[in-house]
Parts: sequence; structure tokens; C-alpha cells
Amino acid sequence: MRRIVGLLGLVVFAAGCAIVPSLPPVDDPVATWLSRQAELKPVTTWKIRGRVAMRSAKEGWQASMNWERAGDRHRIDITGPLGRGHLRLVQDSRGAELRDADNRSWRAKNAEQLLYRKTGWRMPLDGMYYWVLGLPAPGAAANHELDGQGRLSKLVQSGWEIQYLEYTRYGSLDLPSKMFIKRQGGGAKINDPNNSLLEVRLAIESWAFDKL
Repeated sequence: MRRIVGLLGLVVFAAGCAIVPSLPPVDDPVATWLSRQAELKPVTTWKIRGRVAMRSAKEGWQASMNWERAGDRHRIDITGPLGRGHLRLVQDSRGAELRDADNRSWRAKNAEQLLYRKTGWRMPLDGMYYWVLGLPAPGAAANHELDGQGRLSKLVQSGWEIQYLEYTRYGSLDLPSKMFIKRQGGGAKINDPNNSLLEVRLAIESWAFDKL
């Protein structure tokens, strides 16, 4: 595969949302952050449409992504990666299933491990279930930095560094619309043990909620 040029170029956002402009800082970013966490933690049903790109030291790919969550059930459709055409990854209480464009399927207990085993790419899904909302994943130590509005600007957790580059407003919430996630070390690619770099870029074009 060739190096991606113009990764994740221009993103067009859906109607009903607005890119959050530069705002004056709030009086107490920490208090705002605590309030923000309380508001976001109950949000467990949503649909995301956007694009994802991954790059190691020697190769990369980009694809469109549709991600639906309903409680503990996640369904992620990735179209265009690795010449495979389409991948559907489902995680629920029974485990994980990966299905490709030829309708072949594989199962495992964990979606992140299943994707890694079958494609060789370690996409940090366990953390991304929370990071996409602008929250740290529960149960793992994390360091973070806040912006002037009491939102995450940087999060370091479970060996990954997440930079929040842009937020978009949906209803009363400011939600991430551009994220850059990177990891150094840990063997990003199965077939290349010397390849320790992995970067994930996520551009969210739209969020949809049953209730907001």
C-alpha cells in the first residue's frame, strides 16, 4: 500500500450541528469538566458517520466508517480498507463477530483482539468506545489536559495518546469531530515486529441520537 496523501481532507458536517468556534475560557474549566463527564456518561446510544485512517511506519489505509451503539452492543461498518471492500465488526454481550465482503465471518470474545488477529491492525476499540465521546475509558489510569472550555484537549491512557483537534455542537453537547490517536511501541503490525508506530485519525461527520 502507498502512503496516504491528504489524509482525511475536508470534512463536511451534517445539518443540525455547528463547529464550535473559539470561545473565551470558562471561569472554572475543572468544574465544567466534571459537569461534562456527568452529562456524557449516560449517553450510550448513538450513531456516528465519518472516516477513519490508520498508518504504520510502512503502510496505511483510510476508509469510511459507520458506527452504531446501543448500550453494550456496537456495530462498526468500515468500507474501503486493505482492499477488502467492506468489514462489519459487531461486539455485544455474547462476544465479537467480524464479517467481510465475501460474507466470511470469524468470532472471538473481544472485537479489538478479533480485528487485530484477522487483519493485523490494532485499532484501540476498547478505549475508543469512550474516547469518541470525549471521555476517558473507565477502569484504567489516565492523564489528561483540558482546553479553556473544560473539554479534553489531550488524553493519555492504556499506552495511547489522544489529541482532540476539533469539537462540534450537537444540541447542548460539544462532541469530538476530529481526533488524532497514536501509539509508540507494542507492535502495531503483526507481520512487522519492528514496526512500532501506529496512528489513527478519526473525522466524525455526524452524530445521531435517539435522545439528546
